[in-house]
Amino acid sequence: MNQDRRIKNEKPVRSPDPPKLSIVIASNHSVVELERCLASLVQQNRDQEIEVIVADCGCQYEAMRDVKGKYPELLFIRFPEKTPLPKLWGAGIERSTGEIIAITDSTCITDANWVSAILDAHMSSHPVIGGAVEIGDCKKWVDWAAYFCEYGQFMLPLKQGAATELPGNNVSFKRETLKRGGEFVQDGFWKTYWCRRLQEEGVQLVAVPSIVVYYKKSFGLIPFLIRRFHHGRCFAGMRVSQVSLLTRVFYISGSPLLPFLFLTRTIAGVVPKRRYLKQFILSFPISVLAVVLWSIGEFCGYLAGTGKSGAQIN
Repeated sequence: MNQDRRIKNEKPVRSPDPPKLSIVIASNHSVVELERCLASLVQQNRDQEIEVIVADCGCQYEAMRDVKGKYPELLFIRFPEKTPLPKLWGAGIERSTGEIIAITDSTCITDANWVSAILDAHMSSHPVIGGAVEIGDCKKWVDWAAYFCEYGQFMLPLKQGAATELPGNNVSFKRETLKRGGEFVQDGFWKTYWCRRLQEEGVQLVAVPSIVVYYKKSFGLIPFLIRRFHHGRCFAGMRVSQVSLLTRVFYISGSPLLPFLFLTRTIAGVVPKRRYLKQFILSFPISVLAVVLWSIGEFCGYLAGTGKSGAQIN
């Protein structure tokens, strides 16, 4: 981790015994969101062996000073503005000491039983466990589209057991798992590629529907579409860095099919659950735009690499 990019670290006095669970929260938006997220964890923190680490780059200094005063038992790590989300998570993971590590971000509110559900799930031998992502209060169609595109497949009801993907804002893992896929942990925590590397090595991802967060992030239309482009390009750029030239050509040639593939996946992840169908239909035109922008970004990533898109992951 590049230490000279940090502005300031505040470390509270800790027990000599390592906690059972470390919770890493990436905060790159408003202090209101962060306080809302922390408030959902406070009651759960009182009787549990856990530590909470906040890696922040979005809140003003004065506002963060007030938050630190309210929560002196937490560890806060301050980063420059617009630090990418994987860098924030990576910093928090690096500073964590718990046997189990859970990651989320400040746009989420955790369920009242989130901590106990994670600890119960990790009594099993499964090393990587994810949960459900429900939508919080939502008033704009772009926010519905963002939820369906990014987290619709993780909406309840969620099938318990083996999973091919887990949500980045509601995933936990045993510390020993970090010994694998180090290239996706050392310079930031790139959840998607880290999980894929573990799967290649025979590790089974597991979904547990009782582990729930509520997603409350809000977007403007243009920023949301730009975000989708950058996420698509970053995904593809990192993907082709691991493959042969022939495979890269194959990905490029198949790019025109991506919008149809993604729309099919989105529909298949939402419609069978029979929830929010009205909102899904009315926000669908925005979802189509989002899928097209992701696909264009993915094509650019296959063609020319990540470019500057890796710095735009937020």
